[in-house]
Parts: sequence; C-alpha cells; structure tokens
Amino acid sequence: QKNRVMIRKGEEMVQWNGLLPLGSIVLLNGSDKRMQIIGQVQADAVTHKVYDYAAVPFPEGYIDENELAMFQHEDIRLINAIGHLDDGEWEALAQLKELRDDLREGRVTVEELLERRGHTNV
Repeated sequence: QKNRVMIRKGEEMVQWNGLLPLGSIVLLNGSDKRMQIIGQVQADAVTHKVYDYAAVPFPEGYIDENELAMFQHEDIRLINAIGHLDDGEWEALAQLKELRDDLREGRVTVEELLERRGHTNV
C-alpha cells in the first residue's frame, strides 16, 4: 500500500503504517514543497476539524501561521524522512493513533481534545 515503508524497531524490521513522528519530512499531494511535521492529531480551534498533522515548509521552518499546513495522512504523496523515534516515541505514537481513531469515531469530542491541550476558549 502507498505510504508504507519498512523501519527498524529495536532488532527487527517492521512495516510503518501509523502516524509519522515529529520531524518527519513529507511531500503532499499536488505540491512539490517538502513539509516538516511539527504537530500530530491537531484540531483547528475555529472550525474544530481534526487533522492528523500540522507541518511547516522545509527547510525554512515556521514563518507565520499562514505557512502552517494541516492535513491528513492520506494527503501524503511521499515520505522523504521519518522523524525522531525512540522507545518513548513508539508509545506516544500508539496513543496518538488511538486518540485520532477515538475522534474520528466520536468517542472523544474536539472540545475534549482542545481542553486536554490547554485551550480554554472552546
């Protein structure tokens, strides 16, 4: 399947099929500009739409809020690099994927997500 790669996890090679870690570099459908992921399971504070990722142009980095892209994993055309991974990050990614699935299936609301992340104006 598209967007799946093999990666080393400890001593074994596993197929990557979950959310990408922070620092990953991707190309999105319809764009030739590389983007670096800086956030996962993001909710737009105005529209309350939930996105898998927030990213900034690479290599420029954060410029201003107008350059911040929010998108779904399915919008990724190519994974150029997979970001930071250690034992703690594997667990964090599993928890984020569970949260994303809970949001998509209605077990958690966007308001609850924003509240967990310290947004009080929901």
